[in-house]
Amino acid sequence: MPDFDQGKAYVPQEEVFFDDGREVELLHFVYGKADIDQIRGNPSKVLQAIDDFGRTKKYLMNVGEDKGKIVCNLISEVKPQTMVELGGYIGYSCILFGDAVRKAGGKRYYSLERNPEFGAVISSLVDLAGLGDVVKVEIGSSDASIKRLHDAGQLKHIDLMFLDHYKPAYKTDLKLAEELKLVTPGSVLAADNVIKPGNPPYLEYVRASVEQKRKWLEQPNGDGTNPDERVGQKHINQYARRGESTALNASPGNPNLVYDSKLNHSFEPTGDPPKGLEEANNMLDGNSSFLAHAAQDVALIVLSFAFLPLDTFIVCFCYVLTYAYPLQAIQQRRHVRSTSTPYFEPRTILITGVGMTKGLAIARLFYAAGHNVIGADFEPMLLPTSSGRVSRALKSFHKLSKPDGSREKAARYTNELLNLIRQEKVDIWVSCSGVASAVEDGMAKEMIETVTNCKCVQYDVSTTKKLHEKHSFMDHTKSLGLPIPETHTVTSKAAALQVLDDASGKGIQYVMKYIGTDDSVRGDMTLLPRSTPAQTKAHISRFQISEERPWILQQYIRGPEYCTHALVVRGEVKAFVACPSAELLMHYEALPSNSALSMSMLRFTQEFAAAGGSSFTGHLSFDFLVETHEAEKALRDPNANVHLYPIECNPRAHTAVCLFGNTLEMVDAYLTILEPKQALSSSPSNTSLTPNGLAAAPVFPRTPQKYYWIAHDLGEFVIGPVLSLISSLYSSSKGGPDAGKVLECFATFADHVLNRHEGMFEVWDPLPAWWLYHVYWPTQFLMALLFQRKWSRVNVSTCKMFMC
Repeated sequence: MPDFDQGKAYVPQEEVFFDDGREVELLHFVYGKADIDQIRGNPSKVLQAIDDFGRTKKYLMNVGEDKGKIVCNLISEVKPQTMVELGGYIGYSCILFGDAVRKAGGKRYYSLERNPEFGAVISSLVDLAGLGDVVKVEIGSSDASIKRLHDAGQLKHIDLMFLDHYKPAYKTDLKLAEELKLVTPGSVLAADNVIKPGNPPYLEYVRASVEQKRKWLEQPNGDGTNPDERVGQKHINQYARRGESTALNASPGNPNLVYDSKLNHSFEPTGDPPKGLEEANNMLDGNSSFLAHAAQDVALIVLSFAFLPLDTFIVCFCYVLTYAYPLQAIQQRRHVRSTSTPYFEPRTILITGVGMTKGLAIARLFYAAGHNVIGADFEPMLLPTSSGRVSRALKSFHKLSKPDGSREKAARYTNELLNLIRQEKVDIWVSCSGVASAVEDGMAKEMIETVTNCKCVQYDVSTTKKLHEKHSFMDHTKSLGLPIPETHTVTSKAAALQVLDDASGKGIQYVMKYIGTDDSVRGDMTLLPRSTPAQTKAHISRFQISEERPWILQQYIRGPEYCTHALVVRGEVKAFVACPSAELLMHYEALPSNSALSMSMLRFTQEFAAAGGSSFTGHLSFDFLVETHEAEKALRDPNANVHLYPIECNPRAHTAVCLFGNTLEMVDAYLTILEPKQALSSSPSNTSLTPNGLAAAPVFPRTPQKYYWIAHDLGEFVIGPVLSLISSLYSSSKGGPDAGKVLECFATFADHVLNRHEGMFEVWDPLPAWWLYHVYWPTQFLMALLFQRKWSRVNVSTCKMFMC
């Protein structure tokens, strides 16, 4: 199932979320639009106006765009002459589906709605959309309307029926349509909400055999007129406050009909996944038992051992292959170091963080370009776990002591780096360490460049802190005249509530973020304020907010997110790439370098870097949000200047650097940190100008490939879906994926294996991937098991385990 576009999410569902006046309020909202004349007669614009209300004003229990696409595709396939929907609410589904029926050549779309007020809203919006010739709205209970239309001869057959009404009536109304021969072989049903909140009676019926349904008919009580309690009292009592009857028809149906039942997973308009899928993908957390965590660790260790023979064979085969047929990287290195290139001067490059994909990717580039690469990384005592240590790209590998925030450990770390640089006569230190040592790397840079001739691709301490901490990054960006989302730094719960209270009438929503790094709250993207002040207060009370632990409230921008990676030398962007982002980014694909989005992000990065001056040298990565309409405009107009909202800065290497995998010009970019006479290289330099004519064009990835990590995809697209399918087969709710969805996941996995590049694996350098999956990660899982640690997820590319 594809990711949900959070830019299209409805506001959260409240405790009372319909029949409270919002339906009439919606009418005033739509008819009060400034472009109402352009909306008239245009179904898609009417739907857009309804969505605008749901996204900015109040939640609406519509089918939504994501689930709507599934039914629209079904309409296109079935091409129904007559379609019936049970439950119209405010008309979203009948406008969307009625328009699709008309486009497919259909003649009539019946919307059966019990509530006369809702029916009036439907009729008004249907007329506004210009669908009155196709859509007919019927007011009354669904079973009574079905009988009335049938008896009047208006409804003779249902080609496609959409069920989205009173949950207990799903099964009984279907059986009535069967009895009246409105639903016959060839009819197609589409039922919403059978996963969330669930409808066991309906699923049980459409999945039952002829024999089973005949046995039910023979039972003395059979199906009575009272709702099946498995649907839940909340749904059974839906009409209780109006004093309306909940009695259902007791039709025997047609037990001879057999349905081919298939589940389709999609998102609610709020972005929430269906319950069954949510449970299938639910990660263990701090509330899960240690036994569950232990079982998870053991299973992953066993999985690693299961693939060990195959992966070992692949590694051996690769070494034999490259010995017989040297590949491009090896040939390139031999060429530049041969006598045919007398002006080439190999440099000694220290790269820290070679256990991660980003560090190893840079090391391999320098190796292919003919330079001597020294690798270093953190490792626990006596455990050689870093996958980079076995790379053929390294001349040598050194273990470093991991700093823990104390002065003693920071000083020890700096001294180890300093001694290593002197010992190996290092010309350039490229820092690719993670967030845990960002400040210590800045301290080391200041010392190294003071007492040695080594140049460091790393910011100093003050710059690192300023860019790393979210509030100071925002303040600095704003001081440069660059755009930022509205951001408030708060040091108490009262201050946070005050900001949210002030924003309650402005239509602005915020996301709460800790200014530092805290895995336990990193994934919380709850939109604030919540539906009620009480809910907002309850949510804020969960956080530890103080002067010593400040947070920010950052304006939520509805639209796609992008990330960038740049190499900056003396305030000039030397290399740049932008790509779509995600919360846990495990698939990389570069945006076209000449696209409007990429060029806009490059210009932002160039302005930001230039403001840093000649001392501004290091890796620079931004996370940007772009409003949906701006992103769509950029796709239409390649010259558009897109309005960007930076939400985070990472003053260190980003895993997106792997996209430069076959771009040796990247090495030239790094070598510009040395004096010009020392910046000779075997590859041609790029001296063209950017479209704005202000700065030399940076190096972009040359024919970038799409990247993935096989261990992550094996879990996401193979193991996870299979386990969910097995679980659903033994679950009474039947809420998991069906075999068709599992096969789709398998196809996605196969496509990634065949058409994408594994982040850690190179045929000429296969051992680091083997070491990562059979030494590093099994060791981490074993340590978690032995020390009873709980974790919720892992990032394979950065070797990070997110603790609960």
